[in-house]
Amino acid sequence: MKNRRNYYRILQVQPDAPIEIIRASYRTMMRELKLHPDLGGSNLDASLLNEAYEALSDPERRAAYDQELCLLHRKQESFPGRSPISAFCPFCRSRLERKPRPGECCPTCDTPLQSKKPTSAQRAYQRSIVRMPRHDRIYYRTSWPGKAREATMLDFSPKGIRFLCPERLTAGATVKISSPLFEASAVVRNVSEEVVERRVLYAIGVSFLAISFTEPKGSFLSTCA
Repeated sequence: MKNRRNYYRILQVQPDAPIEIIRASYRTMMRELKLHPDLGGSNLDASLLNEAYEALSDPERRAAYDQELCLLHRKQESFPGRSPISAFCPFCRSRLERKPRPGECCPTCDTPLQSKKPTSAQRAYQRSIVRMPRHDRIYYRTSWPGKAREATMLDFSPKGIRFLCPERLTAGATVKISSPLFEASAVVRNVSEEVVERRVLYAIGVSFLAISFTEPKGSFLSTCA
C-alpha cells in the first residue's frame, strides 16, 4: 500500500460508516471545526480531508482502498502493540482506543456508541410494530458541547424517529437524542417544513446509529406490543 494514510482516521469515522456519516464528518471538520483554509485552517489539513473524502465517497475507490487497508492490517498482525483498533464517538468524535462494548456510552458526551443486543421484549416489539405515532418530549443536540434543545417526537420505529423542532437541521448531520425512555445517536435523513398553530416548524426524520433504552422492559415497550 503506497499511501499509508488511514482515510477513516483522518475523517474520524469507523470503517463501516455509511456515506451519510462520512459526508457529515467531512462537513463538520471543514466548517464547524474550521479546518477549511477560508475559515482559518491550513491548506495541508484541507488537502488531507479532501483526499480522504474523495476516496471514501466513491464506492469503487472505497472498495479498492478497503482491500488495500485489509492487506496492510494482516501484515501488522504479527507485530503486537502496533496500530491499535480505534473507535470514534459518532457525535462528539472523541476517540476510544478499542472497539466499544454493547451498550457502552462515550466517556466525553455520554452518547451511545453501540446498541445493546435486543432483549426478548424489544424483539417482540420490533416484529409487531414498524412505526407508531408517539408524542413525547425529547431533547436533541447538534454539537458538543452544545445546548440541548427541546422537541416533540412524532413517531417511533426500531430504526429511527421523527420529531418536530423550530430549526431546520441539515441532512446527513449527526445528532444526540435524549429522553426519559432512551438515549441515542442518530443521523438526519430528511427534513420537511410544517405549519403548526401559525408557527413554521420542521419535521426531522432520523435513523439511529446506536440506541440505549433506559427501561428496556418498561411501559414503553409493553404498550407498543
